[in-house]
Amino acid sequence: MVYRSRLTFKVVFLVPLILAMTILAFIVTGYAKDINKDLNVEYNSISRNIEHSVKLLSGMNYSFALYFNDQDEHLHQISKHDLHTQEMGADGLCLWLPKSRKIQSAYRADAREVLKLDYAAKAFAEGCEPGSDLYKDIESKLVLAPNFSFVNGIEDYILGLYYLSPKGYLIASPAHMVDHMHQNTVSIVQQREYWQEAKSGISSIRINGPVKDIATDNKILIISAGLFDENEFHGVVALDVLVSKLYTEGSSIGERIQFINLNDAVLPSNAWMPRTLWIDGVKTNQMMYFNWQWSHEIHSFLVNSAPSLFMLLALYAVLVISLIYIKITNERKHFKDLSQRDPLTSLLNRRGFEVAYKSFDNQKYEGLAVFDIDDFKKINDAFGHDVGDDVICGVANCLNRNSRSSDVVARFGGEEFVLYMQGTDADKMIEAIQRIQSEIGSTSTKVIEQGYTISAGFAIKLTSQNTGLEQLLKEADDKLYTAKKMGKNQVVID
Repeated sequence: MVYRSRLTFKVVFLVPLILAMTILAFIVTGYAKDINKDLNVEYNSISRNIEHSVKLLSGMNYSFALYFNDQDEHLHQISKHDLHTQEMGADGLCLWLPKSRKIQSAYRADAREVLKLDYAAKAFAEGCEPGSDLYKDIESKLVLAPNFSFVNGIEDYILGLYYLSPKGYLIASPAHMVDHMHQNTVSIVQQREYWQEAKSGISSIRINGPVKDIATDNKILIISAGLFDENEFHGVVALDVLVSKLYTEGSSIGERIQFINLNDAVLPSNAWMPRTLWIDGVKTNQMMYFNWQWSHEIHSFLVNSAPSLFMLLALYAVLVISLIYIKITNERKHFKDLSQRDPLTSLLNRRGFEVAYKSFDNQKYEGLAVFDIDDFKKINDAFGHDVGDDVICGVANCLNRNSRSSDVVARFGGEEFVLYMQGTDADKMIEAIQRIQSEIGSTSTKVIEQGYTISAGFAIKLTSQNTGLEQLLKEADDKLYTAKKMGKNQVVID
């Protein structure tokens, strides 16, 4: 008979693997949830920063509104001072720069280190001609330029603020923003959607981009608003927001957030958790998304989840080793048990019987019965060995059914069976052996039609006599021999 353990090597490795994969799924799910949570935090942070930028731009817009509507001459008094220098550049444009000390004096600012002005204006050549309309317009608008400088330093994600006049000049902070203005800049800007929309009379704040900043080559969002005085268009005020500074500093999640203008592009296939940028009162068609890259995410997962993965691997190894140990232990037990059992009847063999005999806790009496099937050779000769095996199994089953769990039943070979028992009442032990012998005979017709009989010899002793197994076997065997001589089908008792 081939031994087939339920605990196969397939089970040994597969069951822990399934458990490990289940736990791994929870770890991966937790990691994904953490990404989603962090991503929502960054989305909210970006939205708040852009909303804050919108408010700053709204403040600048409001300053222009006051400028256009306030008729008090003292508001323009500062512009009448010689507070700026003008010079023609090699590009043929007029550059205006502040005289910092004079402006500080004009504003009565004693803390000069606090007031750091960083702005400039650039215009067509006419802007350097005193008395020209363009010169006067630039001079009057520059009264607002310090405000640009103040706002520009509030947040590090604000790359710059500027005002673009329909008359063809630019006021910007920081000053270097005007460096890239050239003869065609105004006409190019005037073709852009936000300019055209504002010029048509729509005075809404809108977010444009993302686009690459000319000076830094970084991606920026442009927040713009049209300026009007009694429905007359006076240009656009705008604020450039550096996309890479909008998220939390040092956030690996934030670094991978991208913006897309849905008018110009389609959301890429690797976009994870896209969210439309929405700010109350602002026209925007930007969408934020996380740039998912499998190689990066797998590496990040392995790095961030290393302790959990190590514990999971250790758990898998422990489970496999434990199951292998259990498998080996069970197999050893099985083969040890197999070596102590009769393969035909599954009863104990002589070796197993001797081991079981030694494990008994002594009671008052011990008894050993030897059973032998009468005329078993004739049964084999008449019906064949298959029927003979059925007879042997029938006797074994009857012995098992009619003995107690504390009794030891064994097949010593051929047609010989042994039953060992202990008890406190010798008469009841004798009755049990007689009942078993009788039961075997009465049920034998279920195996072969004419039935069969069994003889037995039973030796019973006080356990205090320490008779020993060999002596008990000899005495019971002698009684069996006597039973055979007396005509068989009976029990001879000591």
